[in-house]
Formats: sequence, structure tokens, C-alpha cells
Amino acid sequence: MPRTTIVRSSLSITFHVLATTRTNHVLMVRGSYGGREDGWVLPNGRVPNGRCLILTARETLMETTGCDRALSDVYAVSPVTDEEGELTGLAYVLDGGHLPDLPSNKPKDGASWVPLRELHEPPALYQYAIIAAGQRRKLPVLVNGDRPEATFC
Repeated sequence: MPRTTIVRSSLSITFHVLATTRTNHVLMVRGSYGGREDGWVLPNGRVPNGRCLILTARETLMETTGCDRALSDVYAVSPVTDEEGELTGLAYVLDGGHLPDLPSNKPKDGASWVPLRELHEPPALYQYAIIAAGQRRKLPVLVNGDRPEATFC
């Protein structure tokens, strides 16, 4: 039976977590993305070999923002290539949930609920994910056609 945890991969697997509110705020952290200057970016990270995508994303989200969210659906997936067009990785935007209002507990330092109107020109991957979130379209995270065990933690 195929495993849902990726033990070895030559591809880099990264994730971004998109958590939104009905009041049009997005949970963001201070950082950089794709060579851009430091600023607000979605909580993100790389999945090390031998780790579950969902569990790694949940742990990273908790460490960087103090928020714990279920992360079992995807808003966007993008192949990542180098300058020659060779596939080097996969980038996922995971659904961090859509809350009715801003949470009463503040996120950790370096994280904030940022109004969408303040995101002047987010990267294309974020834009597609925000559109999917607005339309409430999402896909399940599958590895080898099955949901990782961490989905049910």
C-alpha cells in the first residue's frame, strides 16, 4: 500500500496557509517570498523528507502565528520550475479556514490579520488562492490518491 508521507523526493515541496475572515482579513507573517523584499506573506515553509505535508504545515502555522487550524484542503497547487523549465518542486496553498470575525486572541509577534485591501500586488499563486477562497472552491490534499493520516489529527 502506498504511503501518504513522502519519505524521499528530489522535488522541493512547499506550502502556504491561507486563513481569512468574513471581514476580509488574511493571517500573514513578516517574511519574504520569491526574492521579494521583506513584507507580509502567508505563513509558509518547506516539507522535509519523511514528514507529512499537513502536519508540517500545522506545526509551522502554530509556531509562527500561535494559531492552530485544520489544513486538509488546497486552494491552489503550482509546479515550480527552474530557468530551463525543469520541474524542481510543488507549491501548495492550503485552506487555513474562513472565520466569521477577527479572533479575540492576537497572533504571535511577527504575525497579524492584515486587511486584504493592504495587499497591493500579491504573488500570482496567492491571487489564485484568494479568488478560490472567495468562491469557496477547494480541493482535498491527496498523496498517492489518499488523504494523509494527519488530516484526521
